Amino acid sequence: MIGGTTVEERGPGLPAAAALLIATVGVWIAGWNVSPTLGLVLLVPVLVAMAYVAVRRPVLGVATVPLLLVVGNLGLPLGLPLVRGQIVAVGAVVLIAAKKGYGRRIGWSPVIAAMALLVAAALLSTLTGVDPARSLRHDVGYLIGLLLAAAVVVVTVHRSDLLLLASAVCVGGTILCATAVTSIPDLQVESSDASLIVNRPVGVFGQPNELGLAAAMTFCFSLAMTVVAHRRRRAWMTTLFAVASLVAAAALVASLSRGAWIGSALGLLVLAVLLRESRTLLISLATVATVGLALLVVAVPSQNTPVAAQRLLSIFGGQGNPYDERPAARAEAVVQMSEHPVLGTGPGTYQAAAMQGLTHVDAAKKEEHAHNLALAVGAEQGVLGVTALLVATGVGAREALRNSRAPWLHASGGDSQSRARTGLAVRGVSAGASAALAAVIGHGAVDYPLRNPVIATLAWLFIGLLAACACTRTLTHPQETRGGEP
Repeated sequence: MIGGTTVEERGPGLPAAAALLIATVGVWIAGWNVSPTLGLVLLVPVLVAMAYVAVRRPVLGVATVPLLLVVGNLGLPLGLPLVRGQIVAVGAVVLIAAKKGYGRRIGWSPVIAAMALLVAAALLSTLTGVDPARSLRHDVGYLIGLLLAAAVVVVTVHRSDLLLLASAVCVGGTILCATAVTSIPDLQVESSDASLIVNRPVGVFGQPNELGLAAAMTFCFSLAMTVVAHRRRRAWMTTLFAVASLVAAAALVASLSRGAWIGSALGLLVLAVLLRESRTLLISLATVATVGLALLVVAVPSQNTPVAAQRLLSIFGGQGNPYDERPAARAEAVVQMSEHPVLGTGPGTYQAAAMQGLTHVDAAKKEEHAHNLALAVGAEQGVLGVTALLVATGVGAREALRNSRAPWLHASGGDSQSRARTGLAVRGVSAGASAALAAVIGHGAVDYPLRNPVIATLAWLFIGLLAACACTRTLTHPQETRGGEP
């Protein structure tokens, strides 16, 4: 029970979901053929209708966020990206719905609390930062992301809500990836080991590593949902998620982002640990990928080896990109951490601090960030920010493991068959979201693309899904869950 409501299908909700998807795709297609002003005018009545429906089924309002990510980078007044303005509007709809009795209370959510601590650390760093105005703009982004994660928890009352939102995330991520794979430019290899490649595809993003991370997150999550749908014998859902996985995999390869490849490998490893039903598929994929790469390297002459294979091999060797300033950027982050150890220079001020003469590494002055998640947070938010990041990561990992091991989630047979189906959905969404977030951490070892509002929103959606699954577990069978903890 959740707030007195059984965690079961509330009804298919397919007509509403299909109408939402059709309207979203229509808006997306029209966006390429009309002016932004006319597009917004045409969008207003659609959004009003969606808001009216979403008050009674608030998960539909939240589902519009991933579905419209493809236009999320468009600017609104005051420099606010469209996706963040949309989240604020959706948050208002969810609040109205909650006042009318729709949705559920968040209650105590360790994941949301840990993320709130991370946001609070950013706000404290702003007080002593080198550019408070710039930091405040980043703080607004953090607060809006936290609002989105909390909204996900509120609206996912039923299993159908959870699956509908998961489907929207897969479709939205697929659309992002499709913008890249449908128009791949001619690549220009500028180094013998493919460490420097010009004209890589970017899709709707500003640079290929952002595309790579979006594809890695979408691939890991869609693969988990494919397993869930197949196990639940839902053919149309299996097809939907399988197509999403294939498109995301194609974009992941096309991005030629080594950091995204590292992140996806870590994400798939996490998925194998958390979702036992996925292990056969993952072992098969790993075997095919390894054999295929070996055949390309051995059977094809080295000068004709596909660029993607050369790029992958450059991770383990090669001379490296002579124009790569990332070592200097990381060294600069260490300098900034040493000079501002407790609270850092303020969120989003890495480059500003370097340009103001605080830098000791001249080559880093043109870099926007430290190209490393931990160093970027350490430079801008100090030890407090890094500690909050570690706490949030640890809490998320702990809740993901609890979701995968809760006894009732593995129930089967007799009267427990319904609970088993619910359990698989919760475990699958939790494992997929955790795998996607692991991809962010893996990519964060070599880059820091979270400045992009679309990428950040996608990450906050996965944080919200993980928190929602944890709340479902604790509110449904708290005694069994505690008893089954290792």
